[in-house]
Amino acid sequence: MCGMKTFFPAAIPLVLALSNALGGWVTGESIRLAEPSKSLTVWEIPVTSGDQSATLTAVIFNSRQYGLRVVDSPSPGVSKLAGVMAEGGFAAGVNGGYFHDDFRPVGLVISGGKEIHRFEKAKLLSGIVEVRKGRIGIVRSSQFQPSPSVTEALQCGPMLVDRSAAVDGLNDERRARRTIVAADGAGRWALIYLTSVTLADAAEILTATGWPADWTTAKALNLDGGSSSGLWANASPSPVTRPEFGHVRNFLAVVPAK
Repeated sequence: MCGMKTFFPAAIPLVLALSNALGGWVTGESIRLAEPSKSLTVWEIPVTSGDQSATLTAVIFNSRQYGLRVVDSPSPGVSKLAGVMAEGGFAAGVNGGYFHDDFRPVGLVISGGKEIHRFEKAKLLSGIVEVRKGRIGIVRSSQFQPSPSVTEALQCGPMLVDRSAAVDGLNDERRARRTIVAADGAGRWALIYLTSVTLADAAEILTATGWPADWTTAKALNLDGGSSSGLWANASPSPVTRPEFGHVRNFLAVVPAK
């Protein structure tokens, strides 16, 4: 949690519980860390489930004002998220997809209309975040349609939320830091950093009530996690940063819409 800056100290009371006999993840007070523009805000949300706790940091933005870009690392194994985002003048960003030990990408990667790595069939690579004809989308890998109109694409997985419901069968044993891209189905998007939870926990947290700005998760795709997880957002007087522990091959950045 290095480098956290609270620019709006007044917490917004958004304490709502998931009431069911089995318990569940409950959101606490959401704190607005930064508001670089009226269409992009950075939030920190504590969540608990019994004796478990986690912290979620989310960059929420409107797709009418901002878009997404896949950014290939200029120096795989050397470049870090904060440096790439700051040098590129991006509004915010997170780490991207999976990669091999030698930093070769895993799955489809398209950046600026250029295919950097081909589409792959694998159970884990179940979803793709894409920009098609200027519009951001999350699609199942099995439903992806190649086209010159796709200018950005990142294949990853698993899918965590689909049609506003947590996906069944997600791993509920292995805990790790998570990085997620999500949509509310109404034009807003979020890049999310989540401290150590299982994939099943992450899906439940994403579909819990009590998110800021009346956010509701319609779709969510898991990106690379663990030591790769990181988040950065440009803000004044200092960026909001959740640094990754290792190095990654690519990033997913928020850019002003054309």
